[in-house]
Amino acid sequence: MQQMILSGSPHIRSANSVSKLMLDVIIALVPACVAGVYFFGPGTLLTIALCIISAVGCEAAIQFFTKRDITIKDLSAVLTGLLLALNLPPNVPWYLPVFGSAFGILIVKQCFGGIGHNFMNPALGARAFLVISWPVAMTTFVAPFAGVDAVSTATPLAALSSSGAELASTSDLFFGNVAGCIGETSALALLAGGAYLLIKRVISFRIPVAYFGTVAVFALLTSLA
Repeated sequence: MQQMILSGSPHIRSANSVSKLMLDVIIALVPACVAGVYFFGPGTLLTIALCIISAVGCEAAIQFFTKRDITIKDLSAVLTGLLLALNLPPNVPWYLPVFGSAFGILIVKQCFGGIGHNFMNPALGARAFLVISWPVAMTTFVAPFAGVDAVSTATPLAALSSSGAELASTSDLFFGNVAGCIGETSALALLAGGAYLLIKRVISFRIPVAYFGTVAVFALLTSLA
């Protein structure tokens, strides 16, 4: 006599795990980290370290005090801290990475149930919180290779919006020799990370192609207007 065995989800299983996916994304961000350190100096390593340590510490603390399983081994908190760091200006005060990471983990992520339940990306939520709370610090950027004598300068978009401002060359924009956040200036580094994710099949080619295609079409239409 045949028996039907019923079981709860999940029914579709994969060799991938949360920690493996997070590690792949972290590896993909290494070129952006290297570019940030190269253009803006070793001080950016402190910002990256503060963000990661604060994010991991806050996640472990809230899970400990709420008597839940501590899940820092899944690397999601590490990734949140790293993403936030790469979204910060190179010269931010030390306390912004700490407050930003705490907000992203405690409010945006854990208050909504943890990984998979948060309504938005914790790192981007933290960035929005920091921009609202410390607008000057979050919109003050330094030129690459400025060192200890760093002075504020405009990002390419800010320069473009200012009539008469000198625009960066195409090569500078591609390699990252422009003002901006730690991990956003080098298109080459970001493309290398994206290529890694495509090769590892962490992401599908459809979303990047659709995004770049849409940008290209609207840029063309704008130039013809």
